[in-house]
Amino acid sequence: MSVLQAGYFDGKTSRRHPVSVMIAGGRLKIIGRDVNEEFDARGVRRSLRIANTPRWLYLPGGGACVTSDNDAVDRMTRDRSYEITLHRWESRPAYAVLAIAMVVAALWLLIDRVLPVAVEAIAARIPVEAETALGRETLAGMERYFLQPSKLSAARQERLRARFDAVARAGGESTPYQLEFRSSPVIGPNAFALPSGIIVMTDELVKLARNDPEVIAVLAHELGHVRHRHTMRRLLESSATALIIAGVTGDIASTTSLAAAAPTLLLQTKYSRDHEREADAYAVEMMRKAGIEPRHFAAILARLEGETPRRGGWPTFLASHPPTEEREMLARGGAGTTGAEEDAVRESEADAEEAPVRTRPVLVAVEPVQRHIVGLLEQGDYGELERLLGGYQRAFEADPALSPRLENAYLAFRKVPQEAEPRFNEWVRKFPSSYTALAARGCFHYFQGLEARGTQYTKDTPEENIRAMRSYLDRARADLGRSLELTQRPYISRLTLMSIARTTGSRRDESAHYLEAVKLAPRSIELRLAHMTALEPRWGGSYAQMEAFLAESRSQLNDPGAVARLAARIPADRADERQRAKQYAQALKLYDEAIALHESAYTLCERSYVLSQLKRDAEAFADVKQALSKSRDIRYCLERAVAVAASAGSAEAAIELTSLVIEVDPGSNHALNQRGWRYQQQGKAELAFQDFLASARLGDGWGQLMTGKYYWAGNGVKEDREEALAWLRKAEAQGHPDAKLSLEQALQQLGRK
Repeated sequence: MSVLQAGYFDGKTSRRHPVSVMIAGGRLKIIGRDVNEEFDARGVRRSLRIANTPRWLYLPGGGACVTSDNDAVDRMTRDRSYEITLHRWESRPAYAVLAIAMVVAALWLLIDRVLPVAVEAIAARIPVEAETALGRETLAGMERYFLQPSKLSAARQERLRARFDAVARAGGESTPYQLEFRSSPVIGPNAFALPSGIIVMTDELVKLARNDPEVIAVLAHELGHVRHRHTMRRLLESSATALIIAGVTGDIASTTSLAAAAPTLLLQTKYSRDHEREADAYAVEMMRKAGIEPRHFAAILARLEGETPRRGGWPTFLASHPPTEEREMLARGGAGTTGAEEDAVRESEADAEEAPVRTRPVLVAVEPVQRHIVGLLEQGDYGELERLLGGYQRAFEADPALSPRLENAYLAFRKVPQEAEPRFNEWVRKFPSSYTALAARGCFHYFQGLEARGTQYTKDTPEENIRAMRSYLDRARADLGRSLELTQRPYISRLTLMSIARTTGSRRDESAHYLEAVKLAPRSIELRLAHMTALEPRWGGSYAQMEAFLAESRSQLNDPGAVARLAARIPADRADERQRAKQYAQALKLYDEAIALHESAYTLCERSYVLSQLKRDAEAFADVKQALSKSRDIRYCLERAVAVAASAGSAEAAIELTSLVIEVDPGSNHALNQRGWRYQQQGKAELAFQDFLASARLGDGWGQLMTGKYYWAGNGVKEDREEALAWLRKAEAQGHPDAKLSLEQALQQLGRK
């Protein structure tokens, strides 16, 4: 008989009794000071031996004994077969490692293969009410900590909602959803699909997108998550995974916090790549059904990948997504457009799905070479354009001193209207490997971006105009970037990319393009003037940098006139600062200093404005007239010309000046009105009427009023009372102060009132 010493617990109290344990004849006897128990040995269970940890003997009725004498327990009890096997495995490290590997593999199969199938079935059976409540709670949690009210205008939000509704209907989608816009500097450009169909999109993502189709693409992707209930499935998978691991490790207590942590889990969770592929395919199919190019999806994904940083541990929109290259292939649909040449054609084409911001009419090309180039483009004579521009390019490559001729030729594309976009696209299609074609379209896009932006301060410029400018500049960058590979001396591309970088505030890129461009045309004054502009304080530079650049250029240029042009920019920019501060006397002195160095057309027009503020109208008129004799490509100078013409004492001088404006800007209603009024002063009624009629057709209220009066009186045109009434009504509808009275008087004379 074997005896072992143990501690006895009766299962009713926590008191420990020192006892002796004996086994004989199939009976287990326990003897102590206050204990005398006997049990059938077959009903006693023992714990497995793990090294030298204490062993337990579990007794019938709920009692137990614990002892550290493992050897005695082994002698008194008989190992079962599975215990013998387990002990053998535990005694051999290789078997232990294999066992761990088998457990891990089983867990992986359960979580990765079995669990998703089970979760999909469970998610389909979750009550809508429960999912709706979870969605509301999640959104509320996000709003408490991470989201702020959207700063997008109500009209902008409504327009996006309406457009996405239309796309969803066109795609045949009936899944209910709720689109919410929020601002979140913490999360950044992002979108979420929450339970119950709530889709949250941040203002930051809307602003990152270059057009509405890119926003729609992201929303379609999120609706794919809603359609396939990915959010609920992912939540269930995460919760079930935690339960399984807790069961294996024995840490069941931690699972009680799962329900409370659900909103945070939803925010931090990343969909599986399979879920993302499913949502991608759904979005692409919906866009195709709605007639939207899926390439917009690839475009926004690439922009997100390049511009969205990781933010404080939060997943970006791209978290756990398949590689962007794979998704671009899906978006392009394997249509055979993977070559760089076809990309150059398609990616820069205008977005047919949204109307671009309408820009003002372009100026008319009056310089002979530019007029010829614009004419060739209008005729679609791309072969001759290739020959002509290619000739300028080859001449420049042979002699960089000819850069002004090359620059002048490409400035023609500033005189091309927005509607000419298809002609540039056709040109690139016919000559996909042509440097001139891509450079021309890149320049056109750049100039269109400037026109879309307008001349107001940023705070006064509508968001739609800023978005349009960015869209055009993106396309310009794409074309010009590709063109760099098509010639060894891409001077025009570098020069334009410099301007784009300055416009978008990237001083590093501007400087990089300048350094490459100056290698191609080391003595180009236009190039150096462009870089000098980027060094101005308003673009993030300083006068110290401008002075240093001037000193560097003085040592590199042999042309005193070119150096003087550069030097003039410093006092001219200082004068601009004084002008904005309304310190007109100081500004005038600085403009005088700049013009003494170099008589720039733009600086003359700036001085003209200061002279007007100082009531020196005759000198202001002379400055503008001199500026227009140098250049008529500057809109600011054209506007100044109309302004000074109004104060000119001589009708002939005013007519001469406004005629110069109208020749290059026939859409200037102010110039037409001013010249018409001057013709009226001279008694030239027919000429006055023609100008007023042209202004009226442009929609100008004063031009419509004067046209109505001329028709009524038969002055310069055959009398036509009905035509007069029609124009007076148009002027009244625009709120012109004199139109209402004139219309009432006309109707009264006709007895219609």
